[in-house]
This record gives sequence, C-alpha cells and structure tokens, in this order.
Amino acid sequence: MEEELRLARLLEVAKEEQFALVHGDIAAMELASESMLAIAAEMDVLEVRREALVSRLDAGTTLRDIASVADNLGVSTLHDTRSRLLSRLSALRDIQEANAGLILEGMRMRARWYQLLAGMSSPTYGAAGKQEMPTGRGVVSRSA
Repeated sequence: MEEELRLARLLEVAKEEQFALVHGDIAAMELASESMLAIAAEMDVLEVRREALVSRLDAGTTLRDIASVADNLGVSTLHDTRSRLLSRLSALRDIQEANAGLILEGMRMRARWYQLLAGMSSPTYGAAGKQEMPTGRGVVSRSA
C-alpha cells in the first residue's frame, strides 16, 4: 500500500512536470525533478523492505508470485492492488513518454531559433538530392 501511495504521488508529480514543460516554468521543472528523485528513492527503500518480508515466505519476489501465495492464505486484496499498480505504472509511462517528447521538441525549437538568430537558413535539397544552403543574407548581419 505504501508503494501504491508513492506511485500515485509520482504520477501527480509527472503531471505537474508536464504542465511546467508546456508553460516553460524552469523552477517548477526543477522542483518536479527533485520530487520525482526523492519519491523514487523512497520506493527503492520500500522495495528492499518488501523483498525482505517476502523472502520469509516460500514465494518469488514479483507481485504476481506474492498475490498467488496471498490467495492461498485467504488474502485476496493483493490482486486488486497489483492491478492498480500496473495501471498507474502504465499511466506514468505514458506521461513520461509525452514529457520526453516535449523536452525533445523544446530542444529542437531552441536549436532552430539559434540557427535563425545566427543568420543560418535551413538547408534545402537540390535537384541532385544533396543539401544546399541558400545564398543571400541571413537574419543577422555577419559584417556587424
């Protein structure tokens, strides 16, 4: 249950990070990143604790293994918990993939703006299929 609570918080922070990325809020991005690292560290501690507890049972260490043993002992709530964890992990993966896409696109946009400000135009393709730089003046005067 503690792992599930941490994972839910991690999901919230990932959404906060996404909002910060979209709005270009660097301070919020840094705060979200620090929070995610802290939560991940807490989850690592919980995992070690869970593995130590489970090692006392004659079962594997995965949630599927533990849920099977729990069913044999009459504890049925572990399957529901496992399903919720897997659902949240899937949602977290989707948000993090979207966040990574936002970061990459932001980097591409920044590089494009740097090129424009430096007076470099985008290359075009000539008849032979090779890239050619257009001639003429750029945005920034090179003689200045």
